[in-house]
Amino acid sequence: MEIPSLINIKGKIMLKKLIGGLFIISISFGQTTANPQFSVVGDLIMNDLHNNPNLYSSGIEIAVQGYVNPFARADVYLHKHNDESALELEEAVMTIERGLPFGLGLRVGKFRPDLGKINKDHAHLFPFIEAPSGMANILGKEFWAGTGLEASIFLPLPWYSNISIGSFDSGLGDHDHGIEKEDVHNDHKDEDAHEDKDEHVDEHDHEKNEKVFSARWGHFFELSDINLMEIGTSYYKGSESSLMGADFKYKWRPNKYRSLTIQGEIVQLSIKEEHHEEDHEEDHEEDHEEEVHNGEYKNKSDAGYLMINYQFNKSFNFGIIGDYYKETYKETEINPSIFFGFSPVEESTVFRLKIGQVEDHKSHKKHLKTTAQIIWSLGPHKPHRY
Repeated sequence: MEIPSLINIKGKIMLKKLIGGLFIISISFGQTTANPQFSVVGDLIMNDLHNNPNLYSSGIEIAVQGYVNPFARADVYLHKHNDESALELEEAVMTIERGLPFGLGLRVGKFRPDLGKINKDHAHLFPFIEAPSGMANILGKEFWAGTGLEASIFLPLPWYSNISIGSFDSGLGDHDHGIEKEDVHNDHKDEDAHEDKDEHVDEHDHEKNEKVFSARWGHFFELSDINLMEIGTSYYKGSESSLMGADFKYKWRPNKYRSLTIQGEIVQLSIKEEHHEEDHEEDHEEDHEEEVHNGEYKNKSDAGYLMINYQFNKSFNFGIIGDYYKETYKETEINPSIFFGFSPVEESTVFRLKIGQVEDHKSHKKHLKTTAQIIWSLGPHKPHRY
C-alpha cells in the first residue's frame, strides 16, 4: 500500500473516532426529557405546462429534530424519492450551540456545510421551486452534504462576523435515483449504457471518496431596525478540485409577513485534468483558451444567480431570478425567470408557479417553461420561510 493512501485511511479513521467521541461527550453532559419534533414534507410538481405537461413528485422528506441536552440539538432529515431507490439519509447532524470555550460552535455528522448561501437550504424552502441550474451543476442536484465536522467562531469585531471551517470525507458530487424514462424505451441500449454508467460511477466515486476542506467568512450588518445586510466569501478544496465563491443578502423587513429580499451568489469551480500534448495541439487549432499548470489542464466552471423576492403579506409573494452558468469551451447560459407563491393555510401548504427561459441541452435551443408546485407539511418543519 502506498504511503499517501495509508495516511488517507488513517486520517479517515481518526475523523470518525473524533466525531464519535464528540457525540458521546455531548450526550454525557446532560439530557433533556423533551420529545423530538417529527415532520413530513411532500410535494407535487406539474412541469412544462404549456409544452409537454407531466406530473411528478420529488418524494417526501421526514424531519426529526430536538435537543440532545441543554447544550446541543440534533437534526435528522430522511428523504424518499418517488422511485425505486431506498430511503436516503440527507442529514444527521448534532449542533453544539453553547458550552464550548471561546464561544466556539460545532457541527458533527452528515450535513450541508456552510458554503455560500443556498447550499444549506432544502429545496422546499426556495421561493422559486427549482434550484438555479448553474448552482446545481456545480453543487449537485441536491447540493453538497458531507460527513465530517465544522467549527465556527465569532470574531471580536464591532459587527457580527463569523468564520466556519470544516473537514469532510466526500466532496462535491451527485447521484441518480432510479431509471431514466429514456432508458426504459431503449432496452436495446441497456448493455452499452450499463458499461458507460459503470465507468462514470467509477470516476465519480474517485472524486467523491476524498478528504475535502471548506471554509466561509460571513459578515452581518444591522443597518437599521428593518434593514439587514449579509455578505460572505467561501472556499472549498479537494484533491482534484477547488472552489471559490462570494454571496450577499439584503432584507427589508418592516414586519414578520412583509419583506423585500435581494440575494445573489457566484462561484467558480476549478477541476484538474491530465494534460496530453496531442490534445493541447487540437485545442490550440480550435482556438480554445485554457490554463495549464504543472502538466495539467485547469477547467473552470462559473455559476451564479440573482434573486429579488417581495413578500406582500402572510399569503402572497412574487419575484424574479436570473440564473448564470459558464463552462469551459461552452457558451454562457443566462436564464431569467419570474415566480409566484401563495400560502392559503398558514405555512402548512404552499402553491408556487415559475415561468422562465430554459435551454434544451440536446438542441441548444431556448424555450419558455412553466412549472407549478404544491407543497404540504405535517409538523413544525414548514415548507415556507418568512
